[in-house]
Amino acid sequence: MANRISKHNTHVIFIDNDDSYIRDVLARFEEVNDYNIKIYSRSKEFFEDFMHVSKFKNEIYIIFLSTNLELDENNNQVDVIDTLKRIKEIHPYAEVVLYSDNDDINIVSSAFHYGAYTFIKKNENIILRIENNIKGIMSQKNFLFQKEASRKFTRIFFTFLIGLIISIIVLYMVFPHWFLS
Repeated sequence: MANRISKHNTHVIFIDNDDSYIRDVLARFEEVNDYNIKIYSRSKEFFEDFMHVSKFKNEIYIIFLSTNLELDENNNQVDVIDTLKRIKEIHPYAEVVLYSDNDDINIVSSAFHYGAYTFIKKNENIILRIENNIKGIMSQKNFLFQKEASRKFTRIFFTFLIGLIISIIVLYMVFPHWFLS
């Protein structure tokens, strides 16, 4: 199937001001080389690149977004919800997974409201959770592609069937003697 999601057209992006933590995590992530992975320590750099990404249906972007982002030029913490909103504005089909040391319920609920896929906690199981989220998102996207292909096939089949029935009716009206014994 041409529109199938594979590891080669899956872009996994991490945005975290502590990029050494992410690099340590990815060093223990066995399938890291199978995905297109990028790490950004500043959201500003991420957005400079993300503005130019392709928006093809068969390429997916999974963005792991830390709730602790860098400080902006005014020494204020970059807001994770604003970052999430901007990601979704640029690429509505990108899947954003928030992760953090703590689970601030206000941030988590706001994130879900603005389109976050899920939230994971930074702990000893983060590698497994990253892997499971990537595989889950890929599986979900592949299911949606199969569903869409099935719908297209069903529409084509019914269009053909209706065309055949109409053709038979027209033939019967024009040449009724063909249908009489």
